[in-house]
Amino acid sequence: SLDEAFLDVRGAARLLGPAAELAARIRGRILDQEQLTCSVGVASTKFMAKLATERAKPRVGPSGVVRGPGVHVVEAGTELDFLHPLPVTALFGVGPATSRRLRRLGVETVGDLASMPEASLVAALGTAAGSQLHRLANGIDDRPVVVNRMPRSISHEETFPRDLHTASELQAEVTRLGDAVSRRLRASSLVARTIVLKVRFGDFKTITRSVTLPDPTDSAREVVAAARDLLAAIDVTPGVRLLGVGASGLVEASAQQLSFTDGTETHDAAEQVTDQIRDRFGASSIGPAAAIRGDRGLRSPLDPDQRWGPDTEDPQSG
Repeated sequence: SLDEAFLDVRGAARLLGPAAELAARIRGRILDQEQLTCSVGVASTKFMAKLATERAKPRVGPSGVVRGPGVHVVEAGTELDFLHPLPVTALFGVGPATSRRLRRLGVETVGDLASMPEASLVAALGTAAGSQLHRLANGIDDRPVVVNRMPRSISHEETFPRDLHTASELQAEVTRLGDAVSRRLRASSLVARTIVLKVRFGDFKTITRSVTLPDPTDSAREVVAAARDLLAAIDVTPGVRLLGVGASGLVEASAQQLSFTDGTETHDAAEQVTDQIRDRFGASSIGPAAAIRGDRGLRSPLDPDQRWGPDTEDPQSG
């Protein structure tokens, strides 16, 4: 899956147009360039915009899937009218356990929670959770859109049109994905301590495996080698429908301890040249020979910013 993103367009109406029109243009551009659909929520805060995206998505009705509008706008001044009828589970941090506790207090909707004294929520849920939920239930969310936050992970994955069964096919895909991850690490001036492999079989069973490296790296050679070793330890004979390679435990490259491993400088220089060629001639213009499969040539992931979903930020072995 692809990550969500927030865009702050306050003060940009003259340049970009009304927010709702901009949202529609963003959807159209993603569809044209990536052949993917998306949902966009427009509101005055991040939390409200997140909820608006849910209203924009397709939903399952009595007669099947009902197509969503794609864009949903919560107009300024109508936030509480939109928010308060929602079930309390719509709030961040209200999972099954918290919702059961709130239900015992007579809280079913966000409006019910908003009408409770904050002190009562703090007594029931604790200071941090009680205060935060009281603010959200009253439409208060002053979190800014942060542009330069360091990512927790960088990853690429691909779902294949058919199950892959052979080690050679899968190793080629792991090489390609690992190479793409390392390129994004270098472009972001980051190095990774941990390499993660995600495998989804034809029956949709999904597992992740990870390994922590002796030293943080942005080297394609090291990322790919670690991912290939992880793959080699997995029985792939049932057939693999999705593969992903990720890097976590990220730190700035400038903070990396120098390595005295022979050949490091040569590989670094080669990867810098490879990056320059790709920047000029395209992502598929050059790459590792090991990434070439017999049934197709050298490929690069369609979306250079493809990411896994939230579950990949804290991968667990399965």
